[in-house]
Amino acid sequence: MAELNTREKMEKVESGLDRNLERLDEDLDIMERHAAEMVEVEDTIQEAMRKWDREHKDASLHSIPKPRKHLR
Repeated sequence: MAELNTREKMEKVESGLDRNLERLDEDLDIMERHAAEMVEVEDTIQEAMRKWDREHKDASLHSIPKPRKHLR
């Protein structure tokens, strides 16, 4: 009886892993098909983050008097 329970559990785990692997393979296929678009979007996001960081630092750090600026 205990062997049946462990076998059923192992089959459920294996079938769950198989489904996860299949989904992962499908996701990777999609990413490979749209690699150029993904690179473009990633570059756009990184540039926007750099711009925001630069604006934030300009607004936050340049308005603080110099002696306090580097004590943060």
